[in-house]
Amino acid sequence: MEQLLKNAFKIQIESKRGFDFEDFVDELYLLKYGSDNYLPIRRVKDNGNDGTIVSEGKILACFAPKKYTRKEFEDKVLGTKTKIGDFKKYKTEWENEFPNWLMLVNHDVAPEELMIVDALDGNTSIKGLKQIISIIEELPTRKLRKLAKFLEIDSFIIQDYIRDILNDLLYNSVVNDDIIKYKHAPYIPKKIEINYREEEIDGALSEFKEISQDFNIIENILGGYEDDEKGKIKFRVIEDFNKLNGSFKEKLTNLTLQYAEKYGNIDDDDYRFYVKTVLLYMFEQCLIGKKTEKEK
Repeated sequence: MEQLLKNAFKIQIESKRGFDFEDFVDELYLLKYGSDNYLPIRRVKDNGNDGTIVSEGKILACFAPKKYTRKEFEDKVLGTKTKIGDFKKYKTEWENEFPNWLMLVNHDVAPEELMIVDALDGNTSIKGLKQIISIIEELPTRKLRKLAKFLEIDSFIIQDYIRDILNDLLYNSVVNDDIIKYKHAPYIPKKIEINYREEEIDGALSEFKEISQDFNIIENILGGYEDDEKGKIKFRVIEDFNKLNGSFKEKLTNLTLQYAEKYGNIDDDDYRFYVKTVLLYMFEQCLIGKKTEKEK
């Protein structure tokens, strides 16, 4: 995971408080374990259970205060004179069926937190921000993206994909000194009409509408490249596209698969999606495909 994305996850997790942190934990553990092995629990009157990992016989307790203090942590775990702590509730209500207890916090585990949990009578443990990030890093790409979307940071994943694809095209390109200028297509429906078969047009328009939402990300990333580097990327795509036979859609599909297999993972749906995004960006910029009269 790129450091920028990792930092985005850290910031979002640290910002979660109370039930919001519990909602995040539910999302994370549902992605990790699946709905058969992880059971979210209602937010009130939970009897000391903030989530159940069935496959591990484990009950969760979550702690994400607005401001951390040792006393507040002790009160949460051990209780006070007037309030039963989460661990005692667990011992009474859950231990016989689920022999493991895990405390989750939205910050790095403090030494005193570790000491308090280790001193408890039972199979207890505590995980903090670093351990949570480690769990996230182990998620498959599709689940990682879903979690990022839940935290509203999925744009960072999109940037990672597109930057990797553009770099792959750059470093595998031939030397080319020609300056190839971008020219925005004046009317995309017309450009699609002359490049796709009649029965493909509606689907192509819908696909373009979805994919074009990420074109600004491509433009921003390309803004960080030198002109000669941009030229190499464009020349690579134009040359590879023109080598292929078939209709525009067939050439687009084949080049998408070719790049996914050569540079990434052909089984990674997201990688293939963003390869196609880059290629349709080149299409919109009039670098590949038939040109309308106004583009010529």
